[in-house]
Amino acid sequence: MRLKTIPEDFRVRELLEWDEVPEGDFVVHSLHKEKLSTPEALALLVRDGGVDRNAIAYAGLKDRQAVTDQFVTIERRAVELDLPNLRLRPVGRTHAPINSKQSRGNAFRIVVRGLRPPQASQLRRSLPSLVKTGLPNFFDDQRFGCLRHGQGFVMRSVLLGDFERALQQLVAEPSPVAITGDVKLKRTLQLRWGDWEACARIARGPAYEPIFDHLCQQPADFRGALERVPLRQRVIHTFAYQSYLWNRAISRMLRGGVMSAQRLRISTIAGDLMAWKYLAPEREAKLEVMRTPLFGPDGEGGSEPFRRAMHEELHQAGIEREDFFANEVPGMIWKEEQRPALVKPFDVGEVRIAPDERNEGKVLAELSFSLPRGAYATMVIKRLFASSWYSRTNDERERAAEQAPLRSHSRGPNARRRRFDDFGADEN
Repeated sequence: MRLKTIPEDFRVRELLEWDEVPEGDFVVHSLHKEKLSTPEALALLVRDGGVDRNAIAYAGLKDRQAVTDQFVTIERRAVELDLPNLRLRPVGRTHAPINSKQSRGNAFRIVVRGLRPPQASQLRRSLPSLVKTGLPNFFDDQRFGCLRHGQGFVMRSVLLGDFERALQQLVAEPSPVAITGDVKLKRTLQLRWGDWEACARIARGPAYEPIFDHLCQQPADFRGALERVPLRQRVIHTFAYQSYLWNRAISRMLRGGVMSAQRLRISTIAGDLMAWKYLAPEREAKLEVMRTPLFGPDGEGGSEPFRRAMHEELHQAGIEREDFFANEVPGMIWKEEQRPALVKPFDVGEVRIAPDERNEGKVLAELSFSLPRGAYATMVIKRLFASSWYSRTNDERERAAEQAPLRSHSRGPNARRRRFDDFGADEN
């Protein structure tokens, strides 16, 4: 299976609603882009369109490796721009800058390449159950670039009070997949770690100078050095670990509500997650109303089955509630935020199967669907190709057993049923 072989294989159209106000101060523009992230596109608007960056607002970030259409507002200006990979057109006016709350989600048209005919058939067979009962609203690999680049979860190190390790992960952990000059710099910093004057000479620029200048003056203050890491980096790594634990808690909770024969395995860069083929109507109804927020130490934790699952994940990671306050770093703070446990695609089109002109002897599948804001289209694709939870090698089963949380000896044989029966457990 191959996604995003070419940008045209992954098309995204933002579904946005705004109040049309003919005399409004904010001009709504459609922004069409290819091979550009949203921040890169906005930089071109500033440079080639002569637009003040502070006058631009948008509802959401769109993928770089895709062809995307979204909306931006520009205060008191209507701008037209035609560049090789960007097109901007005014389409209306409104009374305020647009924001994420106005987004209904995104419409996707995706081409999956490199399929064997049986795989294409599986996709087609899997679609009705997905449309009928949805899928867990997991975060996908895009959220976990820290794992792809070999840094690990910086936020976990922070919560454990290991500020030096957290700083190393951020600035001195070379990526195994990147090919930029930054990799060489991080390798050098790794070798010179502890010689702060040498690091300060080597790592120049606004992203590094404040960090190593601080360590030259206060060599043991790694928490203070973390505060000098660019805020955007701190926030990204904070959300990554928060999202990871949410995924794990949902997957753990599903063990008690999805029958064995219906369990599916979705593989991600951050580990395997449980989904379902079909879900009993009463359990679907429970998931739809269940409160399953991203964890925040000041929050109430959501519905009881999810709260228990989240607490077990935190316990397994060695994290206590007090750690969030004792080891707080500005910009690396979790707030409780509701996220639905279940998501259903809508406006689902027919699947088109055709020969894949880029992969001899293989076929492609083209499908279209829409998702609410915050849901991952790539997770829908993974669900369509998911195998049985139990279709794994003996080695994989052993690794999964090793990663499972240790159960207290005080728990009886019906402990699992008692812990998860609010979600309708079928079995012990």
